Formats: sequence, structure tokens, C-alpha cells
Amino acid sequence: MASKFGMAGGIPERRVRPLWDAVDSPQFKNALKLSTTLLSKYPNFSYRLALKALILERMGKLEEAPSVCINGKELLYKNDLILIDDLTLSTLQIVFQRLDHLDMATSCYEYACVKFPNNLELMMGLFNCYVREYSFVKQQQVDAIKMYKIAGEERFLLWAVCSIQLQNEWLLLVAALSVYISLLEQQAKYGVATEVLVGNLGSLSYND
Repeated sequence: MASKFGMAGGIPERRVRPLWDAVDSPQFKNALKLSTTLLSKYPNFSYRLALKALILERMGKLEEAPSVCINGKELLYKNDLILIDDLTLSTLQIVFQRLDHLDMATSCYEYACVKFPNNLELMMGLFNCYVREYSFVKQQQVDAIKMYKIAGEERFLLWAVCSIQLQNEWLLLVAALSVYISLLEQQAKYGVATEVLVGNLGSLSYND
């Protein structure tokens, strides 16, 4: 849900502003201290954990950041009394994306869209998650078409059409890859075939 005026992730903006300024400076050690203060004052809000995870990731503390971000995600699911806001979700998404956990970012938006099924902002966030994961079928069927039915805006219909086109192109690439691997096997070029399968091209066969 959209944040209320003067609020950031359910927390008064005046409380969060010094932390944002410290991150922008960047003064990450000071930002981390400020995030600890927020943790004690607003224990039930996922946004303060999302911010801490973001700071830890920026500081290069990649062993600590994932667990904090996951805790924020779990708290978001548990606390039904707190509205799910776009700022918290987008912050969690940024951290999960940088930590190479796109699936967890997607699951946050999927949960939010189930809880608030007609919220276009959340659905657009979910669409962007599917784009990053190359989930063309979900882009088309689960998100773009639903948004078109709710809002009746042609841009969402265009998104659905583009998703179908991308899906078709992806299938052609996968088919071409299969033929290429088959030809390499026929020529007994098993080393080359293995390199292709474990490389970027090989990842095509593992996507929807």
C-alpha cells in the first residue's frame, strides 16, 4: 500500500530522514548506528530491517545482509496489522537483487499482491520482478492481463503482447540451443558442448 503522508515504511519520515542522509553521504557506519536505533523504537516494522540490510550490503558485509533481509521478509509476512507499503517492498527488492536472490524479492511482491489483489502499484512491482527473472508467461498471464482488466489501460495490454513476443523468441533460442548441442554431440565435441551448457547460453534451458 502507498505510504501515508509524512511516513516512510510505516515509520515517521523525520525519524528516517537522518538515516537516508547518512546513506547518501555516504556515511555507512553512522547509518548503521541510526538503523539500530530504529530497530529498538519500531520493532514491528519490516522497513527498518530492509534499511539495515541495505546498509550492510553497501558496506560489503555480504554474510550479514542476507539474514537481516530475510528477517525483514518474514516479519512482513507475520505482521498482518501493518500495511504492506511500496517503500518496504522496493527496498527489500533492491537488496535481494544485489545479493542475487531475485526469487525472494519476487515472493515478497507475490505475497503482497495476494493480500491486496487490486493494487496496481504492487502489481507493477511484481511485473518488474518477473521481467528480471525472464518469467515471460507470468508477465503475460499473471500480471499484465490482470492489470489490464483492472485498469483498462492500453499500456498493460501492450505489456502482455510484448511478453508473448519475448516468450516466443525465448522458445526459439532454446530450440536453437538444443540443435546446436545435438550437432556438437554428433561431432564428438563433448568438451565444447559442456562449455556451452555450463555457460550463459546453457542457462536458457533452465528458464521457463
